[in-house]
Amino acid sequence: MTKTFNRRYLEAVADHVVVFDGALGTSIQKLNLSAADFGGEKLWGCNDYLVISQPNVIENIHASFLAVGCQVVETCTFRSNRLTLREYGLQDRSVEINHAAAQLARRVCDRFERETGLPRFVAGSLGPTGRLPSSSDPQLS
Repeated sequence: MTKTFNRRYLEAVADHVVVFDGALGTSIQKLNLSAADFGGEKLWGCNDYLVISQPNVIENIHASFLAVGCQVVETCTFRSNRLTLREYGLQDRSVEINHAAAQLARRVCDRFERETGLPRFVAGSLGPTGRLPSSSDPQLS
């Protein structure tokens, strides 16, 4: 089975400096969102869940980065792993949240590509779990 590979990103980085977005978390914090925006007190502060509870907030932030010349936006998934999402009771929704974040970022990039004719890319954001790995730790299984 032959897989096809979209070489547009590799061609872009070979041709010029590709600028990524930055400070998604800081941009969210500056909005002073309420617990209700996150989906309730239990979810308050779970930035990654905003792709479900307030996708327009994340979409607008992505758009703001693209509007000033960024060519790559990172998904709002810095802490969207089941270990971290467990803090909010969302561990069983990690795939849903990651998928929604990727679709949202791609949708914004597609819109900017149509408007400008310039390629825009999505990079998955992957952050720490806050835990040290250990093969004998039952919480990490």
